[in-house]
Amino acid sequence: MVVLMGGLEPQTDAKEVGMKCGISCGMAGWYTERHPKLDPVATMTDGVFVAGVCQGPKDIPASVAQGAAAAARVQGMITKGEVMIEPIVASIDEEECSGCRICNNMCPYNAIEFDDVKEVSRVNSALCKGCGTCVAACPAGAITGAHFNNEQIFAEIDGILWDAKPKEELQNAN
Repeated sequence: MVVLMGGLEPQTDAKEVGMKCGISCGMAGWYTERHPKLDPVATMTDGVFVAGVCQGPKDIPASVAQGAAAAARVQGMITKGEVMIEPIVASIDEEECSGCRICNNMCPYNAIEFDDVKEVSRVNSALCKGCGTCVAACPAGAITGAHFNNEQIFAEIDGILWDAKPKEELQNAN
């Protein structure tokens, strides 16, 4: 017996939709999950789930199982009533922001929006994961990460390099 089936391809606009929703796509254009074994329906954006053939060719039972898993995850979030978000987020000092939009393109979570009226960028704290990419990319130094400012990072580096300092320098510091 021979069973023939047409090949499946992702939608042509899958990457555009993924960018709008914060879902990453693989090289072939299919949506990718957070972890294939540990979290197969969640994406890197909290509250956005994928199930079925949007991840690649699947049979009906696998698609139904993933759909049920995604629905259960959503129901669990709704039942809680409140969703806790990560407290470590970036913030932009609007007085210092030059409006160059470099951070807008660098953010992997699309958490930074540009305000056309004020000509400055703003961080959407619900989408921000505190990765620090925008902090490092900002040429004006207008972006800071909560609980991770430059002085704290430099203090950590000094602590790590403390043993590497010459003994004369350590004696002068004491």
